[in-house]
Amino acid sequence: MPKFIFTRLLAASITIAAFSPLHAQTSGGAPNMAQMGNQVASFSGSMHAAAEVCGGYTKDQLAEMKAKQKQQMTQMGLTAEEFDTAFNAGKKKTDERWDAMSKTEQKSACEELRQQMSQAFNGLIK
Repeated sequence: MPKFIFTRLLAASITIAAFSPLHAQTSGGAPNMAQMGNQVASFSGSMHAAAEVCGGYTKDQLAEMKAKQKQQMTQMGLTAEEFDTAFNAGKKKTDERWDAMSKTEQKSACEELRQQMSQAFNGLIK
């Protein structure tokens, strides 16, 4: 999985999370920013787990990406602890799914993920 897939996917997920659930509001009428931040952090954890299985990144690169994501999310109002909790929950859930797959199923899922990302970004990702 090329490096830029994960970076572009994260950017897209932040954009989607920032705009699509603005209708989900708290009882006070303000957008539920904590919920959006938790969803993005959970999604980041899931993508981290997928990147570990599908390859294309070193452990150091993954750690650097996670640190950048954490920094971005804390700038958007999520605490570091909230990020870690949501990230780890998303990663754990995805790790469990990957662990339940055979190597052949994992390979197929990685290829499907690559295809979906390529379509989502209009062929920019190969």
